[in-house]
Amino acid sequence: MAASLRRLVAASGAIAAMSILTACAAAPLEKPIEGGAVNTAAGSLEAERRALEGTWSLVSLETVDQRGARRKVTASGQLSYDGFGNMNIRGVIEDPALVSTVVLDFNGRIVIDPVKHEFRPAALETDRPVDPDSIAPISPDKLRRYQLMGNSFVVTYLNASAAPTAIATWRRESGPAPAPPPGR
Repeated sequence: MAASLRRLVAASGAIAAMSILTACAAAPLEKPIEGGAVNTAAGSLEAERRALEGTWSLVSLETVDQRGARRKVTASGQLSYDGFGNMNIRGVIEDPALVSTVVLDFNGRIVIDPVKHEFRPAALETDRPVDPDSIAPISPDKLRRYQLMGNSFVVTYLNASAAPTAIATWRRESGPAPAPPPGR
């Protein structure tokens, strides 16, 4: 009886060891997808992301009325962008034309079109609800057309008719050095 018990324990141990060894065989379930080289040339999506990457301070904010007249707005803020499409915007609008101070605190992803020099918020969120009327010219639903020139980043907010509703000018505070203009 003791011998058969020993054989049973030995057989169970051998089966357990084989199960562990064969279960741990490393092999991909699917063949990995091979990607090509990333286009980093001037005007490419990667080049635009790299140019935007960093921290920017608001220099000026202007609203544009339906006739095209601009009005300077008292505001301050900071925008940060990482190379993965994530944007954070923190700011305060303290304009006397407003009933109260508006605090902006948005973060989320943006989608860039480097050919048209436009971007759209894909999923900007805030934990500070803002009255939509108080930020209508710069609301998250607006398409944004941009210009990057060295350490300057100008964003023009466009309504559904492609008319400007606001213009924000930002200055680079930190991040990668700007690329030289094409042809230099």
